[in-house]
Amino acid sequence: MKILRTISQVLSDYADNKNRKRIYLNTIFNLFTFALFIRLVVHFFTSFSYESWNITEWLINYQGGFVRRGLTGEILFYCANNFNINIQWVIKISCFIFFAIVSVFFTKTFVKKGYSLYILPLCFFLGTHVANGMFWHKRDHLMIIFFIATLWSFAHLRSKWIKYSVINVLMIIALLIHEAFAILTFPFLYLLIANEYVANRKLIYSAMPFALILPSICVLIITMIYHGNLETAQLIWNSWVPVAHLNPAVVTEMSHGALSSIGWTSASAFKYHLKTNFLSVDERVVSAVYWIFIMPIMYYISSNALYVFRKNAEVFTEKDKTILSSILIFQMLVILPIFTLLSCDLGRVLFYCTVTSFAIFILVKKEKIENLFPKYFIAFVNRINDALASILRPEKSTLALLMLSIGIPIAGFTFIQVVRSSVIYNILQLFSFEPLLKLLH
Repeated sequence: MKILRTISQVLSDYADNKNRKRIYLNTIFNLFTFALFIRLVVHFFTSFSYESWNITEWLINYQGGFVRRGLTGEILFYCANNFNINIQWVIKISCFIFFAIVSVFFTKTFVKKGYSLYILPLCFFLGTHVANGMFWHKRDHLMIIFFIATLWSFAHLRSKWIKYSVINVLMIIALLIHEAFAILTFPFLYLLIANEYVANRKLIYSAMPFALILPSICVLIITMIYHGNLETAQLIWNSWVPVAHLNPAVVTEMSHGALSSIGWTSASAFKYHLKTNFLSVDERVVSAVYWIFIMPIMYYISSNALYVFRKNAEVFTEKDKTILSSILIFQMLVILPIFTLLSCDLGRVLFYCTVTSFAIFILVKKEKIENLFPKYFIAFVNRINDALASILRPEKSTLALLMLSIGIPIAGFTFIQVVRSSVIYNILQLFSFEPLLKLLH
């Protein structure tokens, strides 16, 4: 009888046009999530060379002297040198765990708050590193875990001495993993601390945040001073030769992935970034034009998804939309120097922007966020939302169509990369059985 009632309910829902659309969307995004899972499993069992970008990011250590980004590599080197471990499998399993932690955090929180899950697997959110290819091996999810832990500590630890001690420890570890953590975290953390002290009228609010996170600032300066060079990269590679049973090799600017990149100067990094991301041409389209169009679309989806697909008005209000939009715009402005000048992996940069924005929205009290931004900034954000709404009215069908078709390359630019990260492509590829065949082979 229970089975008959279930079948009857399904048929009833299907007859209802509104429920039918919901069933269609649920089916599509369930298929997309399953397709990403299959692709992730395929990547998990794919072997990579030690010279690849997938592995070299984890090889940077302190064997050639102190250098930025070397902490995780030094820990891995110690384990490899003292225990009988498979280095590549340790990296894969660790990254899978980090990815799972971040995914569980957002999924569990969204379900608890009643938010729609549709945005989570997209190519600029949790689907970034899987939909775009092999880059889930990067340390990005580990960085997000430290970001979440930092915000949680600020929100929940009551003792100021304990709170700022824990925050500094977390940020110092994260900065030693990757110095870009400072750009993602420091600006918003500054606003939080400044708002706390200006409310209590205790000290000059502009100076207090710097004093409270001074240890982290000092570590950031040290990582910038010890930038690294090709000589350091060569010493690091040489240290892994006997440990990982590698062949001796000469490290050049482009030969050993992330290991080579620590030897890049700011000028060379900018030239490569400009050429790869903004001046490349595919199908007669200059990549800069693509980014001009895709950035507003990414923001449009991010700021409207929870609002449009809400179950009721109380789940996500107009006020919530303004708060989330303000955070998104703020984080976009924060990552602008990385996006325009430094990073060659723009897909990862957008991932950082979106995920940190939603983490802030989830972890920081809304009343507190409202006091962070001046009224003229809120007005500016509302004008942006109104302008976008006048061009494309936020509706379920509009958002669904954009979500299905949007694609973002992880690095560089070709339309093939754009297409391959879209929802439609991943579902069609799943039905072609190509990922399953790769897995079986």
